[in-house]
Amino acid sequence: MNAIPLQLSCPSGFRGRLALIVMAGLVLRLAHLILIAANNPLSGDASSYHLAANLWADGLGFPEPFRYLFGSMDAVPLTDGGTSVVETPIGHLERTAGHPPVWAILLGVFSFLGATSIIEQQVVSALLGAPAIILMGLLGREVRSERLGLIAAAITSTYAFVWVSDGLLMAETPAIAAAAATMLVGVRFWRSPTRRAAALLGLVGGLAALTRAELVLFLPLVPAVVLGRAILPWRERIIRYGICGLTAILLCLPWFARNTMAFDTPVLFSNGVGTVMVQSNCDATYFGPDLGYWNLDCGLPTPYGADGQLMGEVERDEVVRERATSYISANRGRLLSVVVPARVGRMWGVYEPIGQLRRDVLADRRSFAVSVLGLAQFALLVPVAVAGMVIVRRRRGPLLVLAAWIPIVTFTAASAFGNTRYRTAAETSIVILAAVAADAFLDWWGHRQPAGQPEIQPAVHPEDVAMAAQAPGGSS
Repeated sequence: MNAIPLQLSCPSGFRGRLALIVMAGLVLRLAHLILIAANNPLSGDASSYHLAANLWADGLGFPEPFRYLFGSMDAVPLTDGGTSVVETPIGHLERTAGHPPVWAILLGVFSFLGATSIIEQQVVSALLGAPAIILMGLLGREVRSERLGLIAAAITSTYAFVWVSDGLLMAETPAIAAAAATMLVGVRFWRSPTRRAAALLGLVGGLAALTRAELVLFLPLVPAVVLGRAILPWRERIIRYGICGLTAILLCLPWFARNTMAFDTPVLFSNGVGTVMVQSNCDATYFGPDLGYWNLDCGLPTPYGADGQLMGEVERDEVVRERATSYISANRGRLLSVVVPARVGRMWGVYEPIGQLRRDVLADRRSFAVSVLGLAQFALLVPVAVAGMVIVRRRRGPLLVLAAWIPIVTFTAASAFGNTRYRTAAETSIVILAAVAADAFLDWWGHRQPAGQPEIQPAVHPEDVAMAAQAPGGSS
């Protein structure tokens, strides 16, 4: 009997090739989990998400997971200079809005289905890295071509600073996908700013904000600039801007209402502003080795009431926020001249880059070796992304939409503290802009002619014609 030869061929269509890239990305993420991440303890935030997901699946809503499951022992300062230890018992039910709800709910759905252990949820988290690859592929296709989409998806699948969080149970996994989704619908809105497109942008932007609170900054910025440049009556521009904002608010309203009822005061996305402020505005972060970073000890002692009872989350946040505000007021000059540049430098990998990666190991449980790989890839991608920005602008393309995350995360670091993972949303901007440059290089390479041959002009892409027609005054 003659053997039948097996023929393996690469899919020729966009979907098939994108599926191969997604599968390769998932293999990489699962290998990272099995070989590295599964053996590491969870960080504080990751532990919180893991426990919160299981409590949500048990029908308890959003209690503060650590005090509910383990209780606490806190030292309370006394007026005579001494301290008193206050014990919070196990089962203490304290409502929390420490994080926006999307990641806890998403993990909670899988917890409800039986994935309650750390390793099971880590596998879920690694698998949930796939949507970001798919969305970046669709974004690239929307910007220009299927080839650009495949390049963007390939970079997303292999760029370490994208996949390092997948499997660590950190909210950066859905944040990457949310950032890509907002750019995808943002490009469509830039191309055709209809009322329906405005509502879709508001829906996706609101979901992104419920994933990580700072992602809400995309919504007021991008639609305002796009509509400000659109050839529409001012009344219609205002209506569409209002539709975008109202849709986002309606999506977030249940979470806002839950928080307001739980805390008897208006609370939007989270209660963590004061904690971030007090841990990043102190001597250690202004003058010490943690310059531009955060220090857990700066938030101590834990605020308690005059009767020695534990304050609610809102009251504690107000106390530490006032403490941080007073420190900022007394050190405003150093904040602006030294601390803010250090914060931004830490996030963008130009201030103490290796030292920051070591801090990421301690705080976020990232692998140092993987982080070094990510830093090397980042150093290669940034200049290519800058070239991509120039190309998009020359093509009169949606530059603001594609690059919006860069100023947003820079503002976040400047107002909070420098951290590599705070750059997460901007990694999507870097990837798509680098993909634009790579795609343009392939265009140039494909149209080079041998010496002595007449030059053939590059083909004009229909997308370029549409871009030029959409933005007659220059790039958005």
